[in-house]
Amino acid sequence: MANSIKKIAILGGNKEALKLLPILLKDRSSKVCLMADPNREAMLFKLGELGYRLAPGLEIETTSNLDDVKRIEGLDIIIDALQSTVTEKFLESPEFRDIEKLGPLSTRLLWGVRATAPEEARGKATEQSALLTSLREIVDAVRLTIDRKELFSVILKLACESTGAERGSIMLVSPETATLSVEIAKGMDEEVVRKIRVPIGDGVSGRVAATGKPLLICGKADNLKFERPMDRTDVKCAMCVPLVVDGEIIGVINVNSSESPHVFTEEDLRFLSSLAGLAAEVIQRSNEYEKLKVDAAKFTFWKKADSIMSSNLPIEQRLTRVARDLAEIIPGLTCFIYIYDDESERLFLRAASIRDTKSLGQLSLRAGEGLEGQGLESGEDVFLVDRTGDGAIKRVYMSLPMISHGRFVGTFSGHVVSAQGISSYHESFLKDIRDLVAAAVYKHKMDEREKGRSSRIFAVDEAGLEMLSMKDPKKLLTIIATAPAAILGAEGALLRVRQDRLKRFQTAATFGLDDENIREYFLPIEKETITEVFRKREPVSREFSEKASPYIRSVLSRPLMVDGEIAGIITLFNKTSEGTVFPCRFSKTDMEILARFCVYAEKALSCVLAGKAPLPGPRVDESKMTPMELLESRVDEELNRARRYDKNMVLATVRIAGLKDALVRNRAGFDERLINLVRKKTRSFDIIVKLDEETFGFLFLDTNERVTRLFGAISEAISSEESLKKALAEGRVEAFYGYALFPRDGDSFPTLFSRASERVRLSSLKAADAN
Repeated sequence: MANSIKKIAILGGNKEALKLLPILLKDRSSKVCLMADPNREAMLFKLGELGYRLAPGLEIETTSNLDDVKRIEGLDIIIDALQSTVTEKFLESPEFRDIEKLGPLSTRLLWGVRATAPEEARGKATEQSALLTSLREIVDAVRLTIDRKELFSVILKLACESTGAERGSIMLVSPETATLSVEIAKGMDEEVVRKIRVPIGDGVSGRVAATGKPLLICGKADNLKFERPMDRTDVKCAMCVPLVVDGEIIGVINVNSSESPHVFTEEDLRFLSSLAGLAAEVIQRSNEYEKLKVDAAKFTFWKKADSIMSSNLPIEQRLTRVARDLAEIIPGLTCFIYIYDDESERLFLRAASIRDTKSLGQLSLRAGEGLEGQGLESGEDVFLVDRTGDGAIKRVYMSLPMISHGRFVGTFSGHVVSAQGISSYHESFLKDIRDLVAAAVYKHKMDEREKGRSSRIFAVDEAGLEMLSMKDPKKLLTIIATAPAAILGAEGALLRVRQDRLKRFQTAATFGLDDENIREYFLPIEKETITEVFRKREPVSREFSEKASPYIRSVLSRPLMVDGEIAGIITLFNKTSEGTVFPCRFSKTDMEILARFCVYAEKALSCVLAGKAPLPGPRVDESKMTPMELLESRVDEELNRARRYDKNMVLATVRIAGLKDALVRNRAGFDERLINLVRKKTRSFDIIVKLDEETFGFLFLDTNERVTRLFGAISEAISSEESLKKALAEGRVEAFYGYALFPRDGDSFPTLFSRASERVRLSSLKAADAN
C-alpha cells in the first residue's frame, strides 16, 4: 500500500502553490514530502496569511535550498510553481529524468477531478463527467491567460487515464505541408515523435483530419480501407477525434491500447470528442491571447520605434536600436537592415541586431544577389523555411523590401531560429515595423539629398565667384578642372581648351591622372566621349562594366560654350557614391550641378580666350572699411568656408587695459611688433585686426588645438615686449582674453563676437589650460 502512494515535492511558496495544499492533502494516494522556496520565511508567512498551518504530523519538510529535492528517495512528482528559467534548468538535471513534472494548473486539474465525487460513488462514467465539468470550469476561469502547452499535457494525460489508454498524442495540422505533426505525446519515444509526419487523408489520424469525423477502431482496420491502418501492429484498439476551431480542422487527438481485453466504447468516444472540444477551445483562446499580446507589443513598440526613428541620432544608430529591440521581442530573431544607395545602385548593410558588425566590413549587394537583392528586383516579401531531414522547422529566412512613396529605399531581412518558426502575428508585426522604418529612411534620404545638393550648389557659387575674380589664367584653368571633380566626388578630370582658330583642343589642366593604368584606359574613352560631345553639342554621360574597363567605370563630359561655340570641354571620370568606395554613375543632379558650375567657367574662360583679364568679382574696398567691419567681413567669408567643409574656427579678442597710457610714444611701432610676434607664435594664415587703441581681434582658422594654447602664444608675445614689462609688473597694464568656437558657440558674427567679448584675465590662462 505504501508503495502506491506518490511522493510529491513543491517548488515555490507563492499563493498559487500554497492553495494546492488542501487538495493534495485530501488525496490518500499521494503525499507532499517537501516544499522548497528560495525565501522560506516568506513562504511560511504566506501560509499563515491563507489560514494554513503545517501540522507536525504531516511530516512536510520546508527548505530554501532547491537541491534538497534531490535527497528524497522514490520521488514521483515535482510541482514547479516557480516556473522560472532557473528552475527549468534545475529540473533538467539527470536526477529528475524519470520524475513527472507538473505546473500548478495541471495539479489543480488532476487532483480537482478526484475531489468532485465521493470515493464510493466513483465510476468510469462519473469520473469522466466530473472531469469535463472540472476542466470546463478551469478553462473558463483562466480565460485568455491559458498556457496552451500545459493544458494540452493535462488534457492528454486525462484522456489516457479516463479511457484506460496506454498511449496517446495530440497532433496539429501544418498548412504549409498539409501534414499532421505531434504537438505532445504520452507513451511514445521522443525521437520517433519528433519525426512523425502524417499526410492529410493518410492513415487513421489523416482520415479524421480530412473528414472531421471521429473514429473508433477495435481489431484490424482493413474494412475501413486504410492504406496505413496503424503504424504499430501491436495496437488492439484506438480512437481518434478531430480538433475543430471556427469550423476549421486544426488537428486530432489519438489514444490507443495494446491490451487484448481492453475495448473502447462509444461512451469513451463521446467523452474524447467532448475533451477535444475543450482542447480546441484552449487553442482558440491561446491564439486570441497571442494576438492580443502581439497587438499590445506592436502598439508599444510602434511608439518606441517611432520615437527612435524621429530622433536626431545618425540613421545607423536609429536603425541599430530598432533592430536590437525587435530581436528582444521576437524569439530567435536576428535581423539586418540594408539601405539602398541610388547612385551606386547597391544595398549597403547599415544596422543589425548582432553586436559585432565591424567584422562584416562594408557589406553591399547588387540587384539579384541573395534574398535582399532579389527583393530589390521583385519588390516582393520572401519567407523561406529551412527544415531538418524529418521535416521539422530549423529556421525561417525572410527578406522584406522597404518601399516608401513608391520608391525602393532598402531591405529589412534576417532569420528566426525556432522550432515553431514565426507566427502569423509576428510576421504581420514585422511588416508593419518595416513600413515605419521605410518611411523614416525615405525622409532621411530626401533630407540628405537636399542637404547635399544645397552644399554642392553653395560650393559651386563660391568657386564661381573665385574664378571670376582671378587674374592668373593658368590658375583659372586648374580650378575649372579640379573644382567640379571635388564637388561631385569624381576621382579625376581633364580640361581641353580651344587654342586657335583651327579649333584644335589641347589639354589645359588635369586632375587624378598620375596613374599610368588610369591614363591608358581613360584617354581613349575621353576622346570617344568628346567626339560625341562635339556632335551633339550637349553633355554626354557613359558607364562601363568592370570587365570592359577595370579602371574607368563612369564618365561625364560637358562642353564650355563661349559666343555660341565650344571653347572647351571638361570631362570627369569615376564618380564614387558618398560614404562608400564603390563607383557609380553620374546622376541627373550631378549634371545640373556641373551645368551651374560651367556657367561661371564659361564667363571666366571667355575673358581668357579674348586675351584680357577675367571680370572681377563683387569685392568690397577694404581701405574704406572700419576695423570692426573688416573683421566682420573676414569672419563672414570664413564662416561660409567652414560650413561647406565642416571645419572649426575660433574668434578671439585680447584687450590690453592701460596700453594707451603706458605707450604714449612709438605706439605704431609697438602695434607692428606685437602683430609680427603673434604671427610668429601662431600661423601665417590666421587673421589679426586691431579693433581700437587697446583691443585686438584674432581669427584662428581650421584649428582643433586647445584654444588656451593659442592664447599662450599671444601671452608670450606680449610679455616679450621690453617696453611693457615694467608696466605689467607694476600692474599699470593688464591683459584680458575671450573666445568663441564655431559651431559650438554660434554660427554668425554677432553671436560669436558677443561671446568672444566675455573676457577673463590673461593671468588665469595657466589654470584654464589645466582644466
